[in-house]
Amino acid sequence: MKLRLLMFFELLACLFGAAQAQTSASEVAFANAKGELLAPNATLHLNEVQESPIFPGQKQMLAQLFLLNTSEKTQKVKISYEIISIEEGQLQVCALENCTLEDAVGTYEVGKKALFANGEKEEIKVDYSFTTKGKCAMKLQLTILEEGENGKVVEKAGPTVTLNFDAEGTGIAKASQTLGTYDVYNTQGVLLHKNVTSLQDLSKGIYIVQQKDAKGRLTTKKHIVP
Repeated sequence: MKLRLLMFFELLACLFGAAQAQTSASEVAFANAKGELLAPNATLHLNEVQESPIFPGQKQMLAQLFLLNTSEKTQKVKISYEIISIEEGQLQVCALENCTLEDAVGTYEVGKKALFANGEKEEIKVDYSFTTKGKCAMKLQLTILEEGENGKVVEKAGPTVTLNFDAEGTGIAKASQTLGTYDVYNTQGVLLHKNVTSLQDLSKGIYIVQQKDAKGRLTTKKHIVP
C-alpha cells in the first residue's frame, strides 16, 4: 500500500513538473511582423527578393519576427537557430541585442535576455543574402531559462519557427531610390561617418550602422564587411 502511494505521488510530481515546463514555455511565443502569435512549431515560406542596398549585385530576403512575453512575470530566454540547408550566401540573425552571421549548415546561439512581464516584445531580424541561388532553410529555437535547485539554470525548450527562403520563380523587387541615410559607428560606439547614402566604400571590419529611411524611421544593426 505504501509503495503504491509513493508511486502515485511520484507520478503526480512528474505530471506537475511537465505542466509547469509546458506553461513556462508557452508563455513566451513567436509573433509575426503584425504582432500575431504563431503556432508553437510554425513554418513560414518566404520568396520576396530585393536588390541589396549595400552590396551591388547581391540580393536579399528578409524576415521580421517578434518574441512576446505574455506572462505576468519576467522570463529569461535564449534564442538559437539551426541552418538546415543553404545553397549559397550568408544568413544574418539579429535578436536579443546581438547579431550573428553564418554561411554553413550548423547550430548557432544568438543571445540571452530577460523579457519583462505583460507583453514585452523583442524584435528578431533575419537577413538572407546571396548572389544567384537564393535557397535556405533555417529553424529558430526559443529556450526558457529558469533557476533550478542549487542555483543551476534549467533549460526548457519552447516553440520553434522554421523559415524557408526560396527565391526560385520570383521577381526581383528593385531597391527604393529613397533608402535614406546611414550613420556608421565602430564597435566602441565612435561615429565614423554621418548621413552617408552608401556603405560600399567601407573597409573590411565590423560596424554598427544606424539607418534612417525616407520616412524618418530608424533601424540599427551590425554590419560586417568581409
